[in-house]
Amino acid sequence: MTPDNFDPASAIYTPAEVSTYAKQQIEWMRDNQHRAIKFFIPGIDQYFAPLLPGQVCAVIAQTSNYKSGFMHAWERSVADQLQRESRLDEVVVHVSVEESVEDQAFLLFSQETGEDAGDIARGQIQDWDRLHQAAIKIGTISIYRIGDSLARAEDFPKLHLSNMVKSIKHLQNELLGRKVKMAALFFDYLQAFPFDDDHKLTEKDNQRRLQVRSDIYRLRQAAAYFNAPVIVAVQAKQHLEGAPSKKFYLPGVFDGEESSSIAQRCDRVISLWMPKMTHSLGEVIDYKNVEFTVRENLLWVKICKQRGRLPAGRSWPCLIDFNLNRILVEE
Repeated sequence: MTPDNFDPASAIYTPAEVSTYAKQQIEWMRDNQHRAIKFFIPGIDQYFAPLLPGQVCAVIAQTSNYKSGFMHAWERSVADQLQRESRLDEVVVHVSVEESVEDQAFLLFSQETGEDAGDIARGQIQDWDRLHQAAIKIGTISIYRIGDSLARAEDFPKLHLSNMVKSIKHLQNELLGRKVKMAALFFDYLQAFPFDDDHKLTEKDNQRRLQVRSDIYRLRQAAAYFNAPVIVAVQAKQHLEGAPSKKFYLPGVFDGEESSSIAQRCDRVISLWMPKMTHSLGEVIDYKNVEFTVRENLLWVKICKQRGRLPAGRSWPCLIDFNLNRILVEE
């Protein structure tokens, strides 16, 4: 997946090839509709179409607006979907350069035990027997994690995108002793990816912007290569240009930090906003025909883009259950 010598013939398609490849793709989609992953929030799932293999969805939010929690909730829903549908040859992959695997697991333990994730991280456990039972169950959930661990602190990997892809290939072909399919690939988060030693950029100026632009293009390649949907968390700009107003501060489709290619190259874009991060708790926000009170667990979710003549532009107020990491539309 790293460009070397360019063969001009590789980019040219004859009319016959176009017809043949398109027909093959239509037939493949017909036979693989069951591999689409469903959206996990009831009430929005009818608006947001199932995400198909090869498609890329960006989840845009500013710092501390629940990007990672949103990703974890979605991937757990996908893992549960695989179990319900007996798709035993498929796995979910979560790649993180933000959280250690232990930090990610604390949220799973909180979901299974009902204990606070922060207390779990400090070893303050009320029911150790229930924790042990939770550990057994968590060990059967088909979410594989690529990142770093406190248990391997002497060997933190350099996880730029090329190495992420190498790890996913290894998981797909070798790690389990059998070939497995990727049901969905989650990446957290785009702007935090290290510079890629295996995919050097020739221009020296604006390296971070060029790296982000390159990585979003290569995530599209990864979605096609692994025949899986890719969901990538994206840091929003500090000053949002696409937000409706300072009162209603939801990121717009072009508010991904560093590059407009995020909006242009992704098939879907979702934006998130926790009003408590920009307003005071208890404050009443009145914007156009919408009025709501700022609360600790209030999250606005907007479907900014759906390619393929699907609807976009609608927003929902949601409430987060932090212990269960469950997000529900507020009635």
